[in-house]
Amino acid sequence: MLKNRRFQGILLALISAVFFALANTLTGVANNGGTNPFTMTATRFILPAVLLFLILLLKGKPVLLERRAGTIAAALGVVTMVYTFALLKAIELLPVTIAILLFYLFPILTAFMLGLFGWGKVSTRMMVSAFIAFFGLGLTLAVQFDELSTIGMWAGVASAVGFAICCAVSHTLMQGQDSWRVTLYISGVATLSMAVVMTFAGDFRLPESGTGWAGFMFSHLLYGTAIIGFYASISLVGAAASTFFVNLEPIVVVGAGYVLLGQTIMPLQMVGVAIVVAALVYASRSKEPEPVLSSAE
Repeated sequence: MLKNRRFQGILLALISAVFFALANTLTGVANNGGTNPFTMTATRFILPAVLLFLILLLKGKPVLLERRAGTIAAALGVVTMVYTFALLKAIELLPVTIAILLFYLFPILTAFMLGLFGWGKVSTRMMVSAFIAFFGLGLTLAVQFDELSTIGMWAGVASAVGFAICCAVSHTLMQGQDSWRVTLYISGVATLSMAVVMTFAGDFRLPESGTGWAGFMFSHLLYGTAIIGFYASISLVGAAASTFFVNLEPIVVVGAGYVLLGQTIMPLQMVGVAIVVAALVYASRSKEPEPVLSSAE
């Protein structure tokens, strides 16, 4: 039973990673079609919130969480809005590959938070795999550190810390809770927070071409599915494992760039891909799965 649960959780994390990657690739298509990163972020969490609300209603499940759990989930929604803006700022001020690499500190930070606060057991195998995967990502993304924006670097680190907080706290929040309801709160509050920010700042622009609209819609559809699957994965295998296995995302981004955008892949990047894949396989063969909090789902 536990082995099957672990397999399902890892599979969900890997599928979510692929969907995250495709969603981010299509974001570039949408931006080229007339929209901008602010608009994409402001509308990104609407679909998962609406989908989960309708699914819960159709299944006859309660929508509201108890007060304490609801408050924590709502706070995570605000953190989600903050780390999303931080990531956008990092992408604006830094080369995209460096911004992504900084953001992908979050699996290591999540494992550190779980161990520091005693929220979960993180095996030596998982920690070693996380550092190996991070090194492999650096090669895969062909990162080159030149003269970089200090604000951009701090924004990248802040985005990683913010997402790690969401992952680590949701790990404990899933105890006795339906992951769909938790994700609904996070997505709903993130959307409302974006709406508040949008009234004071930001340049809201929708796509102006058919291709742009296609990228816009499919990006949101894939992202919405990915975020639902990702938090469901946390409820099954815990935050440390879930965050680790989404290391697959940057590899898919590089592959999608090669297939869809005609970008070249250097030999050193292929070495990086091999290292990340090896780390994923090494971690997935763990015989001592991370203890997972029980879920009401």
